[in-house]
Amino acid sequence: MRTLILASLFVVLSGCASLSQEECLTGDWQGIGYRDGLQGKAEAYLAEHQSACAEYKVSLNLEDYLQGRNEGLKSYCQPDNAYRLGRQGTEYSYVCPAELEGAFVAKYQQGREVYQQEKAIKSLEADIRKNKAEQTKLKDQIIKTEAKLVADGKSRSERQRLLGDLKDMEQRLPNLKTELFRMELQLQREKTALQKLL
Repeated sequence: MRTLILASLFVVLSGCASLSQEECLTGDWQGIGYRDGLQGKAEAYLAEHQSACAEYKVSLNLEDYLQGRNEGLKSYCQPDNAYRLGRQGTEYSYVCPAELEGAFVAKYQQGREVYQQEKAIKSLEADIRKNKAEQTKLKDQIIKTEAKLVADGKSRSERQRLLGDLKDMEQRLPNLKTELFRMELQLQREKTALQKLL
């Protein structure tokens, strides 16, 4: 049983390693570095590779890795990619070399603004749907409560309680409508702001 648990743990930990056994043994450090650079991974990620390969008693070639990573970063740090990453909401780890950093960050921020604006619009649209659903539900409850109020066999106290419920619901409905109107105006403003960013 203990052996089975240890074997399972090894499989789980292996799945979390940054490199597989095959990658460590093949030792294409330039290719691994290029891939990391292309993905914009921080240099600190190298420690994870060292840890993964130490398990197989393999040392990495730092010079080859850094050479490959620098090549990968040249592709990663292009303005078009910066805008795309910002637009996706992907975090940037400030890995670009100084000569590419300025243009990259400027485009990244532009994309990030669009992402934030689209996020605000989606949030408002969700709130509007929720408000409309609440209004529909409340209208149904008002109709049902009115039907109960005029039904036969209700005591005076029951009718008073139903009347109180009905007044509460009828007061909530205009508030929801006002809030919906406010959100729809805000949505139009947010969409206009988005158009200016695109």
